[in-house]
Amino acid sequence: MYFQQLLLLIIYKFQGERSSTAPFYLLKGKKSGQTIQDVTYFNLHPFFSIYPKISKEEYDEEISTLLSNGFIKMNESTILLTEEGLLQINSMRKPLYNGWLYRGNELIFWGRVELVVQTLSHFQANERRFIPNQKNLVIHQFVKSFLIKRNFQDKTFVVAFKKQLEELIDSPIFEDIHRELFVYRLSGNDKSGNTWEQLARHYNKRIIDLKLLFIECLHIILQKLTLEKFPDLFILTENIEVLTPLTDTAMKTYELFLKGYDINKIAELRSLKLNTIEDHVIEIVSAKRDFPFISFISTEQIRKVLHLSRKLQTKKIKRIREQLPELSYFQIRIALTKGEEVNG
Repeated sequence: MYFQQLLLLIIYKFQGERSSTAPFYLLKGKKSGQTIQDVTYFNLHPFFSIYPKISKEEYDEEISTLLSNGFIKMNESTILLTEEGLLQINSMRKPLYNGWLYRGNELIFWGRVELVVQTLSHFQANERRFIPNQKNLVIHQFVKSFLIKRNFQDKTFVVAFKKQLEELIDSPIFEDIHRELFVYRLSGNDKSGNTWEQLARHYNKRIIDLKLLFIECLHIILQKLTLEKFPDLFILTENIEVLTPLTDTAMKTYELFLKGYDINKIAELRSLKLNTIEDHVIEIVSAKRDFPFISFISTEQIRKVLHLSRKLQTKKIKRIREQLPELSYFQIRIALTKGEEVNG
């Protein structure tokens, strides 16, 4: 039910202005112009890419369940909540995700923690040979370097690392199930971490719900760790945050803007269609606060778009342009993407 509540919340935030596939692309973290701009339009940053491995079949099953329960309704082009669906999200606590910042990298952090704990446990028991749960060779190399630098066979380090882990998990910000999932998934010398199937039976919950609670737990941890309070655990967060959220192709466009080329010249230089470069601009505007959007649309025009958007209670570009025909679709997209910041 937890995943279904999240899905209902996302659908609610889309305000009945997107199709049934929009939440799917958001959860997967699709790097398209439409999904990226929707993240900003509808303030969906927390949920971006929190479940990149979800299949369309799995997603469609969840949507079918929500439909049959009367929580959502759909037409040819949009999906929205019913009153019954609204009651479902009114009863849920606020989710604590930061998908825009981590984009799946939280599992790299988990892999590092998991391997460190497993290694320390075996070495403390004088077991030098073991089969690591973590198969990612990049994570192996990172953890090997981390442990060697800290003289990991010294009990002083082991005690300090364990203390940091216990203090972290004891934080009141976590639900009990967060703590339990984190601990139950860890492996040691005399204990294998529980599988998702085992945990599903233990909690009598669906695997998808437990996985999303676990992702939420990792996001909470990553936002809580500091170098001062958790010096060893903090090192394991290296390069987990996505500091440059632009796609590679948008970054190339951005670099050409920095060199002074205008949008038409960039399209020519990159042999791309103008609307593709416009998609890049929307992505750049979403990610770069200092991007000079004023060369495309004035602050006053942005305020007009915002005022009309609020008046009509819509972010549909076609409806806004019907009232402001002097502005292009591209200009309205920029206004909706950058507007709330400009409006203060």
